[in-house]
Amino acid sequence: MKNLLIIFSILFVTTAFSKTRFAHPNQIIIGHDGDTSSLIKSIFKNGLDEMIEVKQIGNTHFHLLEANPTLKLSEYITDFKMQSTVDWVAPNYVYLGDYMEFSPNDPVYKKQYHHSIIRSEEAWDISTGEKEIVVAVTDDGFKLDHEDLSNIWYTNPNEIIGNGIDDDGNGYIDDTVGWDFNEGDNSPMSDSRNGSHGTHVAGIVGAGFNNGIGVTGFGPKIKVMPLKFYGTKAWTSAMVLETYTYAANNGANIITTSYYIDNFVGDTAYEKALSYAYSKGLILFNSAGNGNKKQSPRTKFTKMILVASTKSKNSRRAKKDHKSSFSNYGRGVDIAAPGDPIHSTGRSLSYVDMSGTSMAAPNAAGLAALIWSVHPSYTRDQVVAKLMTSTDNIDVLNTRYKNLLGSGRINAKVAVEDKVAPVTIRDSWYDSKTKTYNLHLRGTLDPQTFNRRGGIILRRNSSEEEILAEFENEYFIATNVLKIKVENTGSYELIVKSSAFLDPFGQELDGDLNGNAGGDYQSQFVVR
Repeated sequence: MKNLLIIFSILFVTTAFSKTRFAHPNQIIIGHDGDTSSLIKSIFKNGLDEMIEVKQIGNTHFHLLEANPTLKLSEYITDFKMQSTVDWVAPNYVYLGDYMEFSPNDPVYKKQYHHSIIRSEEAWDISTGEKEIVVAVTDDGFKLDHEDLSNIWYTNPNEIIGNGIDDDGNGYIDDTVGWDFNEGDNSPMSDSRNGSHGTHVAGIVGAGFNNGIGVTGFGPKIKVMPLKFYGTKAWTSAMVLETYTYAANNGANIITTSYYIDNFVGDTAYEKALSYAYSKGLILFNSAGNGNKKQSPRTKFTKMILVASTKSKNSRRAKKDHKSSFSNYGRGVDIAAPGDPIHSTGRSLSYVDMSGTSMAAPNAAGLAALIWSVHPSYTRDQVVAKLMTSTDNIDVLNTRYKNLLGSGRINAKVAVEDKVAPVTIRDSWYDSKTKTYNLHLRGTLDPQTFNRRGGIILRRNSSEEEILAEFENEYFIATNVLKIKVENTGSYELIVKSSAFLDPFGQELDGDLNGNAGGDYQSQFVVR
């Protein structure tokens, strides 16, 4: 197996400037609750089972299976799927290339312009938070001893430092401050090659607050769980799965990731990672991407919030709150936040400017943490609803990107206030390619009360006969477009009953857009 790792290391270096993935020939990931050893013996006869190593991923029913190079496990996926005790099977994809999403600038000490733009100071005048909220930052390493970060790290209360024992029985020895899932040890510290990205992101979320040193994060009650999943070894599906399950099982409330994930579409293990963390009640954030693309592949993920980047400083070409030239956009983007440039903590130098959706995502995640800290009784879904409906509309400054930068640019002051704005329908259209009528939401519905078949009145050709209509897609907190199948030609009238669609606070849909809950949404459209 060592020779195989050497080959992967060479590939990792030689493809550093392109993004590719391939299925590891000798590794697969399975979801299995039973005796995995017996399962393997039932599939592989004549001692072949002894060539397979099994690694349980955290304290979950997920397992990474790795075989001797002479046994290609990837050829046995169908055999595993046929076993009644196996929930799911997936390749362990290896991701090669540079997946971080940022564009570094020269390090210059400047103000953190983004805090004034999003009115953080006014938010802190209301409250700096009550409850400790843990944000897991998944990245390439962290300068744990940075002067402005040394007191922000979440520490495992049930693990004794340096005794070489897994005191809390979570499957990780001495995981007192995070974990390195790339190299497989208890030190998420940065190394000579990595760590600038992770250190900068961690500082945006939670740099020392009001401590007279350097920059500031979003509040004194916010702690950062440093999880290194990207480094000297090739990046794999199993690393991401293990990172997300660890965060979900070990105290994190929020996960923020600033990496290129378009290639992860169709990766079952990655989707299981999102689903697992989502099922545990976490809020998931990811950068929207730096390719200046409309509706990038990652917008298919509806359990995570995708964050676009806006300017935080005027330049010759763009002003504050304009979409960053590099930022992706589209109706699948959920929200926007300043990311261009952002001044935060650095690995080699104390403080640096960086730009990218990598910087926008932790700004949104940090604000979500502040909301939760100020309102500790909120549920996960209520935090997201408050984040989404407290934004500033910046479409007037971005006319080319109207309704394509999420619910708006984050506003910290409005986000921590007690008043909650209801969810609205900001845009609707018929898509002839998918034969669906689409409703674009601003805000978050309550997934618990969402009914795909109720509350929709659809009439054809102004007749009194109502056509059975239902939403095609499931609803999760980052689902911002609802789709209704309409295939027959004709003129239609659509009514969405406000009383049938509630937000996580129990408020009705603001269908008539008057700023208050209630009022049906009405629309007319033609199918040709």
